Amino acid sequence: MMTFLYASLLGVLYFLISLETINARRRNQISLGVGDNRQIEQIVSAHSNFSAYTPILLILLFGLENSEQVSPYIVHLFGLLIFFGRIFHYRAFRKEKMNFKYRVLGMRLTLWSLLVMSLVNIWAIGKIHFLN
Repeated sequence: MMTFLYASLLGVLYFLISLETINARRRNQISLGVGDNRQIEQIVSAHSNFSAYTPILLILLFGLENSEQVSPYIVHLFGLLIFFGRIFHYRAFRKEKMNFKYRVLGMRLTLWSLLVMSLVNIWAIGKIHFLN
């Protein structure tokens, strides 16, 4: 159930990113692609980055939760890291000029969560199937 909490929070965030993308496209009258508009390019990048990373992160989080090999606190820790990583990444693209500190922080939280959850899931699968 913890994964569904974070999936729901990320769903709300994705809804907000989608609305901002739609509104920016309407404002700039660009329905497809990015044209030569930097704002559209940035928000579309944030939108596509979110949709690329979030599903695998949630699958890995679900794996951690259901392996019963890690504490629920660890699952919550990774859920929060993912959530805040996605928020920081999105916030990096919200202004005319990109905030690289937020972008770097967001991607660090995202990528480190991705790697560590992957490794922990591999360890948990090994422990469940080969060490028992």
